[in-house]
Amino acid sequence: MAGAGLPAPSRLRGALRSAALDFYFNSWRLVPANLVWAAFLALVVGVGLIWPVGALLVAPLLALPTVGLFRLAALIGRGHPVSFSDALVAWRRYGLPALESGAILTLMTTVLLVDLSVGLASPDPVGIAFATAAFWGWLASWAVGLVFWALLVDPEREGEGPRAAARLAALLVVAHPIRIGALLLVGALLLAASAVLLAALLTVSVAFVALAATRYVLPAADRLEGRATVRQDVGDVAGEVMAAGPGRGDAVRRARRR
Repeated sequence: MAGAGLPAPSRLRGALRSAALDFYFNSWRLVPANLVWAAFLALVVGVGLIWPVGALLVAPLLALPTVGLFRLAALIGRGHPVSFSDALVAWRRYGLPALESGAILTLMTTVLLVDLSVGLASPDPVGIAFATAAFWGWLASWAVGLVFWALLVDPEREGEGPRAAARLAALLVVAHPIRIGALLLVGALLLAASAVLLAALLTVSVAFVALAATRYVLPAADRLEGRATVRQDVGDVAGEVMAAGPGRGDAVRRARRR
């Protein structure tokens, strides 16, 4: 008899470990998608060297390869079959909301960083307060954006639309600000370190961040909504519990949920 239950609470260490395994077993699909992302980044940087304002105009295009990587990560995290073409299909299916979110993040980042620099240049307390508000607003916008991309492409939420994903993303950030903030910090540190090791940025880093984000965000979203997404055969679990003997049943159940 088949059953389903809520996923276990998200843990950052577990998400990173799962992301590493996911990348190991799916690298031949993820590396090409990461290279496509790197090509778009090169386009943005190239335009910026010639026309800095133009870089802001083309920066939202990075959302297309980003949503492709997140789609691959979500399919892998949910246990679906996956191929590189799924990343390209995601451009067509989720391209418009991805571009809209990319444009919003680019605009908010530009405005809030300008506000931050203006506030820091002012020596009075009002300026410091202004800079502090801009900094936290910048972090919050990227936290919501990171969660939004994971939810937008979740195969368990097909057809719910970008508005539902954005609303749930905001609720998750409010419900778990420290956990989502830790995820954002780890992702930013990985990308910053990879910028030094350029080969890692071109081939690995963005895909790994997408894998870690989906492994962390999707179970948290399922628990918040009370969505039973962990499927298991009840008869098999009962048999394993009985075979494990006294005191081992809980360990078996936890292992099956993972």
